[in-house]
Amino acid sequence: MVYERRSLQELQALYDAGDHLPLDKLVKALRHIQSLPADDEDSFHKIGGYHGEPFRYNTAPPDRTGDWWGGYCFHSCVLFPTWHRAYMLRLENSLRKVEGCEDVTLPFWDECFGMNEKSPQLPVIPSILTSPMYTIETETFDNPLYSFKLKACLIDKTVGNENRYTKKAGYETVRYPLSGLVGTDEDARSTEIHNSRYTDATTRATILNGNVANWLSTGPIIPDDGHGTKPPSDTTSVYKRYAHCLTAPSYTIFSNTTSQQKVMINKAQNENEASWLMSLESPHNAIHLAVGGFYQQGAMNADPIIGANGDMGDNETAGFDPIFFLHHCFIDYVFWQWQVQHDAKDTLIIDEKDEGAKVPKGGILNLPEGTSLTMDTPLPPFLKPGYTTPGTNNENCYTSRDMVNIEKLGYKYGKGSLDPALAAPSPYLPNPIKQMVKVSNIKRAKYKGSFVIRTYAKNPDSESHPWIEIGREPVLSRWNVNNCANCQNHLDAMSVIALDDVLINHLLGPDWASQGRSVKEIQYLVEIHSHDKGKRLFTPTPGMDDDQPTLEHLIDNETL
Repeated sequence: MVYERRSLQELQALYDAGDHLPLDKLVKALRHIQSLPADDEDSFHKIGGYHGEPFRYNTAPPDRTGDWWGGYCFHSCVLFPTWHRAYMLRLENSLRKVEGCEDVTLPFWDECFGMNEKSPQLPVIPSILTSPMYTIETETFDNPLYSFKLKACLIDKTVGNENRYTKKAGYETVRYPLSGLVGTDEDARSTEIHNSRYTDATTRATILNGNVANWLSTGPIIPDDGHGTKPPSDTTSVYKRYAHCLTAPSYTIFSNTTSQQKVMINKAQNENEASWLMSLESPHNAIHLAVGGFYQQGAMNADPIIGANGDMGDNETAGFDPIFFLHHCFIDYVFWQWQVQHDAKDTLIIDEKDEGAKVPKGGILNLPEGTSLTMDTPLPPFLKPGYTTPGTNNENCYTSRDMVNIEKLGYKYGKGSLDPALAAPSPYLPNPIKQMVKVSNIKRAKYKGSFVIRTYAKNPDSESHPWIEIGREPVLSRWNVNNCANCQNHLDAMSVIALDDVLINHLLGPDWASQGRSVKEIQYLVEIHSHDKGKRLFTPTPGMDDDQPTLEHLIDNETL
């Protein structure tokens, strides 16, 4: 039997038109598994915890170092899409065990719905996800798609955190603009004051929708030069990144940010070729941060909200917010669209020489560091049908090879915004890429949790010329990367930015080349936006301290 996963927007439209059954069935099933004890194998608490906390301290070796991590972390590597595909299947199978819900499917929040228009159609988040209560027939109850209350305490034992990210049983997940930082008495008091400013659910939904809409739609904002100059290519908005990742030429590049960035850098340094490649993981990270508390300026919202700290913005707790699974179901939909469009419905090929195809420092589970990640690498903790334990070496777990053809896994996708017949017909890169900028030497360990690398540029000849945001790289991280083996392998974050000819003309003037000018004259500003330190600005210049962000032009080795 092959079941159809439909978009949440379609289920919402049916509900609004009077057909409540599809959404009622999903809510009923989710409500049931959220009610199960934390140690029940099919409970939402148990399954939500696979993504991060609760860390498995009982499995730690007696001599564990900072490289050890007690959970399952497949990010920034080639197993990112397949591990999360198995994850969605695991939750969906638990939902189907609920009586009367045997044919329920996990819908996808179609994040690009309506994005072909000049401006996003608000709300971009279906109202079922932002309504605190739900009613089936005559019973009204807490909406299980709105939030989840922990069934057991999450205890933060990471060194140096002082239990800041401990959350007690009964803690309710939150999204932007709220904060969920409650681990210490001081944090709990600050969070209570912060959240008291946003007590109205309708107002919160409006703020959240505006922020997500800006992340989805806001590209470079260019001043009007009075000459009708066309705009540069949009390489920063989440919508264009989703659309562009479908053009990735290989599964390895498509699958993760590490591979995507390395290929771009290698093309520039070895072949002097400017390019813009995009992975699925990058826009995925952006939505985590948009829902989890990172402000994006644009037409759909007002001032930034300092102190917002939602669960989706942290790897430790993201899996406990129900929206996580609707988001990742969309990620899987995009993954399948790439497969369909690249004739890869039955076969995926991993470049085992790629940096994103190696087990990181410290190892992952029972895999020693440096081991190639292949299509046959186990994907614990997800068991193949018929098994109750993972086995000695996780041999009873699914592998990526098992995750290739979704119809063989028993599901397919209904209509979505990135179907070939529905996607925008215009090219995603209307202008040729002429230069690439690499922002690097950004130490993840200096920033607690996730952060955003924003890069700005301006015309060096005009003080009044505005700073233009040319790069926006979301980094989904953990509060203490020293305890995450997968994160240890990626301690230096970076942003690789493509500059097209139109953008360079805006920054240097249309006759810059004939005047003998160089892109090295462009002024740059790098902003690191983090939870714990707010926004920190750096002006990359020669002779900066070693621990500061650096910036270089990759074409012709033009370096700042």
